Amino acid sequence: MTLKLDLDLVFDGIEQSGARKQDFQRAVQLVKSGKFKSTARDRAAMLDLQLFSDFLSGGARGRQFDPAIQGFFGEPKNLSRYVSPESAPDTELAYEDLVRLFGQEVADQFTFDEDATDPARRTIEIKQKIGKFGTTTFTQLGGGEFSSEIDRIRKQAVIKTKVKDGREVVKASLYDQNKLFNWFESKEQDKFRERLIKQFEQKMQNYLLFSYIDNKLQISAIPGLARKLNLRNKANRRKFTTLEYTGGAQGGSVALRTSAAGNKFIKEQMINVTNQVIAKASDKFLENILKFYLKGDGAKVLKRTGSNTKYGFVNAFAEILLIAKEFDPSFGGKPLELRIQGIDEQSGKISAGAAIAATSAKKKKEKSIVQQIVSDVQVEEIARRAFVSRMPKDRGQPPVPNILTYRTGRFADSFQITRLNAAAAQITYTYDPVYRVHESTGRDPRRLIESGIREAVRQVLKTNDRYKLVRR
Repeated sequence: MTLKLDLDLVFDGIEQSGARKQDFQRAVQLVKSGKFKSTARDRAAMLDLQLFSDFLSGGARGRQFDPAIQGFFGEPKNLSRYVSPESAPDTELAYEDLVRLFGQEVADQFTFDEDATDPARRTIEIKQKIGKFGTTTFTQLGGGEFSSEIDRIRKQAVIKTKVKDGREVVKASLYDQNKLFNWFESKEQDKFRERLIKQFEQKMQNYLLFSYIDNKLQISAIPGLARKLNLRNKANRRKFTTLEYTGGAQGGSVALRTSAAGNKFIKEQMINVTNQVIAKASDKFLENILKFYLKGDGAKVLKRTGSNTKYGFVNAFAEILLIAKEFDPSFGGKPLELRIQGIDEQSGKISAGAAIAATSAKKKKEKSIVQQIVSDVQVEEIARRAFVSRMPKDRGQPPVPNILTYRTGRFADSFQITRLNAAAAQITYTYDPVYRVHESTGRDPRRLIESGIREAVRQVLKTNDRYKLVRR
């Protein structure tokens, strides 16, 4: 399996970033040798996660470029339907695409705002997190028609001044939640409060989080987030959110952010959709992301990275190659091996792809072919669907003996195949330890999961061989 990349097509003379084909070729060798080591913070510094979110969503500020995820085509087209066009959600997609991406059950949990979105479409706000799950800024509002409202809170703010380059710099801030919420919920702030909450409801209808913990990507969906948080309820506002005022010499804005309880609530609502999103990545993911950073919206960021002595173009390209490994379905979930199949010095054409080493032993040939074709992800997804289909759904009925009930989907989403070793006929899997209290009961989750894995083995590997199943 080889992903072919024509560098003449990508580096076509419009090198707005200043990068060269030679930089990319060196990055290929660097990644191929295993010498390039990535960290989430370096990725954020080199590629700007906000811009990367724009790339993932398919466009920002009304502009379009080749999508990263199938069905994601950028911001909503009719921004005039939003109370704040600059605070519109990142991407809009057809309901049918949502079903193809996440499946009917998850897709039906995604909500829409009747004022801004047609019933046949859904919107998603995309954010990224590095390391620990921390505070999220939902939206902010200030200035313009709300200058008098902002002025009321600015009078209570802490104002600091300092001289920089011969001029006075004024910074105003306020973090006292009691003062901020008393102001926010006063009669004088009705108009401001309604606008900020409406912005939040339209922006955060549905949420997709790309998080990098220990340098491992996890993609989580929180459908219907705005409705679940229900910030029109005063108690919910004070529990799930915090307010923050910042300003300068005059004016300023108020940001609506998550509280610790809000962060916890969001984590509890997360549905792991990593495999589903990766499976729907564009088959030209690497080509598209290179174009984005070479001559698209990301060109200025790449140019800045190239001039940074700590990073430079080569490291930035190496980071992009690793991202392609995470998202490009042609890599099949296997370790990425980049190879150069002869670089034409005049044309600069190379090919880069995922290759799986084949064994020379004849007796292992059949299993090695299976390993090349079948990814752990395929078996995992079929196994999950199989055991979920056996679980009784919570419809107010009493539990069924000897089997777990499907309620939130968190148990099913936590299931993962960590290793599929066809040669040794062994599959290692895991699931959320919180459910392991049932292992000593008649509702042992291992029986449920392993029945699904065995069905997946029969369907995908086309064998009735008895695989050893090991819970990690």
